[in-house]
Amino acid sequence: MRAARSDPGGRSQTGAVLARAIRVLIVVTIVMNLVYLGALLLPGDPASVLINVWLALVATWLPVGVFWLVAVRTSFTRWEVILAAAGVTFNAAGDTFFSLAMDSSGNLPSPSLADLGYLLYYPLTMAALLVLVRRQSRRMTGSVLVDSTLAMLGAAAVLAVVLAPVFDDATIDSAPLDAAIAALYPLFDLLLIAIVVGISASPVLRIGPRWQFLLLGLLLFTGADIAYALLNHEDAYSSGTTLDAAWTAGVAFVALWVDGVDRVKPELPRATSDARLLPVPAMAVLAGLAVLLVATQTSVPTVALVLAAAAVALSVVPVMFRQSMLAHVLEGQEKVVARLTALDRSKSDMIGTVSHEMRTPLTSILGFLELVLDETGGPLPKPAKDMLVVVDRNAHRLHDLVGNMLVLTRLESGDTKLATAPVELGRILARATESLQPFALSRDVDLTTTCGDAAIVEGDEAHLERAFTNMMENAVKFTPAAGSVRVAVASGIASAGRSTVVVTVADTGMGIPESDIPQLFDRFFRAANAQNEAVPGTGLGLAITNDIVRSHGGDISVASVVGRGTTFTVTLPVRQGAGS
Repeated sequence: MRAARSDPGGRSQTGAVLARAIRVLIVVTIVMNLVYLGALLLPGDPASVLINVWLALVATWLPVGVFWLVAVRTSFTRWEVILAAAGVTFNAAGDTFFSLAMDSSGNLPSPSLADLGYLLYYPLTMAALLVLVRRQSRRMTGSVLVDSTLAMLGAAAVLAVVLAPVFDDATIDSAPLDAAIAALYPLFDLLLIAIVVGISASPVLRIGPRWQFLLLGLLLFTGADIAYALLNHEDAYSSGTTLDAAWTAGVAFVALWVDGVDRVKPELPRATSDARLLPVPAMAVLAGLAVLLVATQTSVPTVALVLAAAAVALSVVPVMFRQSMLAHVLEGQEKVVARLTALDRSKSDMIGTVSHEMRTPLTSILGFLELVLDETGGPLPKPAKDMLVVVDRNAHRLHDLVGNMLVLTRLESGDTKLATAPVELGRILARATESLQPFALSRDVDLTTTCGDAAIVEGDEAHLERAFTNMMENAVKFTPAAGSVRVAVASGIASAGRSTVVVTVADTGMGIPESDIPQLFDRFFRAANAQNEAVPGTGLGLAITNDIVRSHGGDISVASVVGRGTTFTVTLPVRQGAGS
């Protein structure tokens, strides 16, 4: 006998039918609630039996069908759906019994089966909320739990004051059962609202999709309960008013939530939570303080005082908790910074060691290449000589890279001592221009230097020459054929009682994207367009230039427009006693 096979196609078809039935039932529920509300607004007092009884019962039972259809669709595996469905079913059953058993004046002696149905709604609904919270509790931290508890206490304290007359009425009843039932209604309302406010106070508790409908529906239902209790206390309640529609509307909103339980996956918690429009925990503390303040002027229930005092006292805990967490975070950051500093020092030491060890063999290679190319060891065939020229060019590039890395490492570590002396900038720029002219001519770039009167600065001549050579070489390298590079020296504006000299290196090259300029002087950073155009380079030249200029008390800035060119401006203090 063959085993029965599952039918995925049949299941999906059944699910589609259920989804359509639920959607239709939700639409009918919304329409019926609107009709019921409109009928209650019609002139006439009181409302007719058709409106006050039968239309109300239809609006009450329609959401019950939505809940149980969703329970079927989820194969009765979602306990929050089952508990909520049982709760609204008991509420509808209690409403039905009350409507059919009440006397002509709309009253029904208590206790009755209607009370049983009404009262079972609350613990079942709260149990459904606890199941939802339990599912999300893995995302909650201690601070979040404290915030939620604080919000619950503040809300409960205020409600205890508001519902004090209702509690007083309950204690007046002589029969213990009657008093217990009368007290359970406001007590359950208080607990349910406190739970809803606690959920709203948590930035991580998003109890599934459409959770706003759940909270709104519960607040609407319990708000109608509280309004009914207070009006009944004043003997001012009459059936057939718009207040009756609040109960059915609240259940309808909860039905909108339950339809989305399995249709959309809940969002994952974000790394940073969105800012709240209403800071619920802070409002709870203010509510607790308000209750305590009111207690100084008039009598309030003891339970309200206890809840208010607990809310205010608990508000200290988040502050202490966050201070402790902040101390741990700062301590961890200090350890991370120390570790990163040690790693950076080790890296710099390694780069310095490797660079230093590479210079000796490179010097030997370059020396022997020069001898071979000069044909000191004998004549060379032209093809071999051409290949050796390429080797010599790349060996010089490697030598320059090693030198740059060694200089940068020493500058960063502070091991390099500047051999300061009076330096004439014009002489430095002339030598840099002369050394780069062959490179500029090979790229068909016009490189010119204009120096006015001799500018004397106090500094290390070798380091300054390296800095300006790097800048000028960069300008030539990123300037296309038939372009130009202009180097100029001018007197700057006196700063802090000292005169300055300004050196500008302006090119007509490809320019630098504005978003890359803040990182331009970082080690190994290269602009995006330079990488796209595959312009050779290591990203060390400008980092070295920046360090050298800063170590001389100067400043370097850059202005650039993509496609039009770049201008680097270096400002150095003039040597004391030397004019420009």
